[in-house]
Amino acid sequence: MRVFFFLLSFLNASIYAEDAVTKMHPDAFAKRSYTPTFAQMILARSTGRPYVVPQLEDVPMQESQAVLPQLKSTPTVSPSLESSPKSAFKPLIADAPSLSEVGSSIMQKIKQYDIYIRHYSRIHELDPNLVRAVIYVESAGDPEAVSVAGAMGLMQLMPDTASDMGVRSPHDPAQNIFGGTRYLKRLLDQFGSPDLALWAYNAGPELVKRKQLPSETRRYIPKVMRIKNLLDQEGI
Repeated sequence: MRVFFFLLSFLNASIYAEDAVTKMHPDAFAKRSYTPTFAQMILARSTGRPYVVPQLEDVPMQESQAVLPQLKSTPTVSPSLESSPKSAFKPLIADAPSLSEVGSSIMQKIKQYDIYIRHYSRIHELDPNLVRAVIYVESAGDPEAVSVAGAMGLMQLMPDTASDMGVRSPHDPAQNIFGGTRYLKRLLDQFGSPDLALWAYNAGPELVKRKQLPSETRRYIPKVMRIKNLLDQEGI
């Protein structure tokens, strides 16, 4: 009797183990040997039913995919520069105006006065591009411009300066450029360099002598010189 119960327990354990095996993932299940175990042979003889070897095809495809879903791999290699659109590497300053466009814009505002600029620059032995730059920064080519301090015309002459330079009508382009170039020449002769002359032109000669540089003049000098150099580069 004890032998019978021992064989029955062994048979049940074997059947449970085999049932667990048949529920394995198909790939692992297919790798096992399907040779009948001792318990399976006893079961087949006692029931009269032959042992059937489970086949991989008996496992539905959907169940197989549900057990171990396939993960879609994401490429980690960065695309080459050759495959990237050229517009992606378009310089940020590509839309900035060129030197020619800036120079043309400046000349567009003052070209109608250029005959006076060239004439009085030659008389007072000045660089015409320096005069053009001063006019552009001072008034942007507006002969009717008047500053808060009372400076007038294209080269923004103060009333006392205009009077000293012999200018009767500061808003007249020809007279204003005559007076402005004459005054600028005097400052160049007095201080010896364009930077100091522009300092005096904007802030007054006394501040140059006292070495006082207002913040407005600190911005004014490099702005004028940048425009002059730009016009020089453009061959104007």
